[in-house]
Amino acid sequence: MRPAVLTLAIAALFAGGAHAHAEDDGAAPPPPEPEIAQIAQPAQIAQTAPATTPARWCAPELDALPGEVCSFVPAKESAGPRTLVIYLHGVIQPDSGWQWTQQRGAARVGAKYGFSVLMPRGRRGIGPKTMEDWWTWPTAASAQKTHEDAMIAEWDAARAELERRTGKRFERVYVFGFSNGAYYATSLAMRGRLPVSGYGVFAGGSGATYLERAGAQTKQRAPIFVGWGGKDKAHRDQEALVRMLRKLKWPSKSLGQKRAGHAMTDDQVAQAVAFLAGPPPAAKPGRPKKKR
Repeated sequence: MRPAVLTLAIAALFAGGAHAHAEDDGAAPPPPEPEIAQIAQPAQIAQTAPATTPARWCAPELDALPGEVCSFVPAKESAGPRTLVIYLHGVIQPDSGWQWTQQRGAARVGAKYGFSVLMPRGRRGIGPKTMEDWWTWPTAASAQKTHEDAMIAEWDAARAELERRTGKRFERVYVFGFSNGAYYATSLAMRGRLPVSGYGVFAGGSGATYLERAGAQTKQRAPIFVGWGGKDKAHRDQEALVRMLRKLKWPSKSLGQKRAGHAMTDDQVAQAVAFLAGPPPAAKPGRPKKKR
């Protein structure tokens, strides 16, 4: 039975690939971008790109914070710790409107689990071959030196603004990355770049040697969930990532689904949330009441 596919999974409808492998400066160029299979969607969650160029980056129903960071706040929050998800999109062709599809999928995850969601925007001019001017994330070290500090400052400012508007601080923060966003999220995790509670990487991320070197030196080891599809031509990257995490003895869990393509499935998200949240805290033994 085909796993249910989240709305945000169809960001990879662009034939020609959407992965953007990370690489060290001066290293050999990455292999050609794999072709991404189109994923048929259940009718109830199917979305299409707007027929006209969108007037803004964020979908109309979402709030736009400074820096073009989109935000979603659920009507009802989860009963557990107040949680924020920072969602990193896949590659987005300028003026295509496909970011709205991904944003709506991310918001659907937030609504289901009672999480607030921030959806920042990548940068142009740093994309993989044939996508150099698309919206992507800085997976190469040179692009990270140029853009990373400013991007993370935008995320921090957006989080502070969301906490100001809602009057509450977030107790847990997760980073979820899809496709190109997953490759970048893996880099962030291996370098211990963010003080977050965990990562979920879907249809992206690799076990490249330079990432293993970085991870071996990182003391801040936030748990990582890895999800991929067996029909995704890049799935071997995610399988290599799982092996690397095991070698490093990094807290991690994975779910590969043979019939899924370049996708982020409901089952994978459910397992990611359960794994990252961890088991409920054990009850502290109470002192026996004194008899009066």
